[in-house]
Amino acid sequence: MLSARKLMVVALAFAVIAAPVLAQSSEADAARMSAETDAKSDVSALLWMGAGFLFNILGVGAAYIIVPSPPASRLLGKSSEYVAIYTDSYQSAARNVQVKNALVGCAISAGCYLLSTLAYWAFVGSWWWAYSD
Repeated sequence: MLSARKLMVVALAFAVIAAPVLAQSSEADAARMSAETDAKSDVSALLWMGAGFLFNILGVGAAYIIVPSPPASRLLGKSSEYVAIYTDSYQSAARNVQVKNALVGCAISAGCYLLSTLAYWAFVGSWWWAYSD
């Protein structure tokens, strides 16, 4: 059996060793959460929906290729690890939001094209049947 004194020494040693690791983990998690929130609020949904609507798959490709960088003012006074994690998370989250919105615009464009094509052929078909005799 471990005596109370040995148990206290083991617990203290664990706390001294684990504290920096846990602090880094919480700093990394805070950087990720902050970056994702900021990216979602910074990316213009209307811009990327418009790009998807107007340029279809090219707009989606542009949304994937163009990766925004976070404003430098948000990173002042932060550790280099925080800056690296924040930047990576920001760029990933911003790209995801851009691509999702461009896909929505592309789908709306495809739906409009399909409906207008069906309406056109319904009109042409009715006209052709009416005057084909």
